[in-house]
Amino acid sequence: MKSLCIAFLAVVLSSHIERANGAQIMYLASISDKTIVSYQLNEKTGELTAVHTTKLPISPGPMCFSPCGNYLYAAMAGKNAEDETINAIASLRIGENGKLNLATYARIDVRAPYLQVDPTGTFALTAHYATGEINVYRIKDHLVTGENIDHHVTERTAHCIEFDRTGKFAYVPHTSPNKIYQYRLNQKTGRLTPLRQPWVLGPDEDHQYHQPRHIAFHPTLNMAYTSNERGGGISGYKLNTRSGMLTLRQTLSSLPEGYTGTSAAADIKISPNGKFAYVSNRDTEKRDNHQDSIGAFKIDRKGNLTRIGTFPTVWFPRSISIEGTGNYLVAAGQKSGTIATYRIDADSGELKLLKEYDTGDGTIWTMWQ
Repeated sequence: MKSLCIAFLAVVLSSHIERANGAQIMYLASISDKTIVSYQLNEKTGELTAVHTTKLPISPGPMCFSPCGNYLYAAMAGKNAEDETINAIASLRIGENGKLNLATYARIDVRAPYLQVDPTGTFALTAHYATGEINVYRIKDHLVTGENIDHHVTERTAHCIEFDRTGKFAYVPHTSPNKIYQYRLNQKTGRLTPLRQPWVLGPDEDHQYHQPRHIAFHPTLNMAYTSNERGGGISGYKLNTRSGMLTLRQTLSSLPEGYTGTSAAADIKISPNGKFAYVSNRDTEKRDNHQDSIGAFKIDRKGNLTRIGTFPTVWFPRSISIEGTGNYLVAAGQKSGTIATYRIDADSGELKLLKEYDTGDGTIWTMWQ
């Protein structure tokens, strides 16, 4: 049954680009407006058109999809209409043309800056930055519940939680301790077991580009890549598919040549064909002319990275995403109140700016179906 679920997941992921009358849908979460806006993509031009806005009782943040593709899950945090502070995970049904309907939300104890669902669609996993912990919640009838199946205390700044291609292993980058925690997931019980080596260190702390923040796995190679928050960089790790353990192989800068000042890398995405990797760089200097950028890299057949270059982008790009054909990339400016769309050159991986859209403050997460 598990193998069937994982095979089904692969089919679902490849079919996401066929939703909404043939058009792909991008979902954009705003913590300021407490909304998730659905945008339809014109695949010929890269033009985005807002088609639905879903108002939520609490500010949404990180999002992910159910394996069946019929539900979107969003971590929420903030105050409701009664001025009560709530942390929760929302389950939203996906309707025609990307319309969302809130089915329910389950309260959790701590704000989750990252949320992911296992390939069977049975468990929702969360990483918790402030408290340094990870949790596993049961999903029943496609709805995330408040039933906490497993809980692990790690270290502060647990920033992300992602699976390898098989869904057998889970990885949790931590910025300040400069570590990636490694677990095996029991797909029957939902419990996580630390690997023989519970964590792998990021680049040496005397290296300018360390502190792994987000992690992304290559679609075909046994490789993982992290955005490194401190300084601005990217690292490549070899994945042992039997033990699940990662081994650091390479680290490069993601910043523009000649960049001055401080910067904090945020998101990382791999193109669907596995040829390119992109890292968003947030300019943390107090200056009028912000120098935020997206670092682009080629990935060769062995998983090695070669720098392509950097491309200017919107202010404080906390989240970036690539749509299913691999032709377009979107950067969401958390502080600019805008998103920017780019065409990805199929041969070089270079980014060409297409358009900026006013979207309102607090655009914190973008993803495609």
